[in-house]
Amino acid sequence: MQEIITLHCGIDGCNTHYEYKHDEENIVGICAQWRNEKSKGGDWAGLLPEKPNVGEKYELLINFALKLDLTQSFWVTYFDPYTEHEGLESELGINSMLFCLCRKKSVIEVGNRTAKLEIEVLDIKKITEDNVTKAETNKRTEFLDKEINSRYVSVENFEKFSVIRANYQSDWGWTYIIEKKNGKSRIAAENHWDFHQTIWQLTNEELSKEQEKKYGIQTSV
Repeated sequence: MQEIITLHCGIDGCNTHYEYKHDEENIVGICAQWRNEKSKGGDWAGLLPEKPNVGEKYELLINFALKLDLTQSFWVTYFDPYTEHEGLESELGINSMLFCLCRKKSVIEVGNRTAKLEIEVLDIKKITEDNVTKAETNKRTEFLDKEINSRYVSVENFEKFSVIRANYQSDWGWTYIIEKKNGKSRIAAENHWDFHQTIWQLTNEELSKEQEKKYGIQTSV
């Protein structure tokens, strides 16, 4: 039985990939498409419309350059089908986000660039949960303080969230989800993507009032 899978990018002969390592303290999730028997053949190419549940089994499609040890559990992000296809465009889409701790049940298919796995969900974390991860300081705001006025950075405000995107000519970048709650703002999740990876990390970094203003974060009075 195959226990370590290695997927490649679209460049022939390229051996660069993201090597996933499970860390109990730092929740990092890989991106994948979710399906089950009920969703197959439905809208959005059969993507799972309901949020996953602990103890249930699902099919994952992974399609980025990745090395993954299937003897260990691993975190996978979930978004509703529209957001999975179109990106973070609404409060509803942001609210659909979950970090799901998964365990491999079986390997359905592995190719050069894609893999299909049957997994069981062991645990689920929401980005809005209090104390879901330890508080951090100056890990991401140090970058944002320098880059926020760059022409590559944009900010979009919603009622309970803001999204900061740093897109460097569509080659690589970061996305930050800012949760606005009880008069405070914090970076709740970070996405790093480039040609060889697309991962999310659950974060907990509070913004100062000065940083809210500098970043263009609109908060309710």
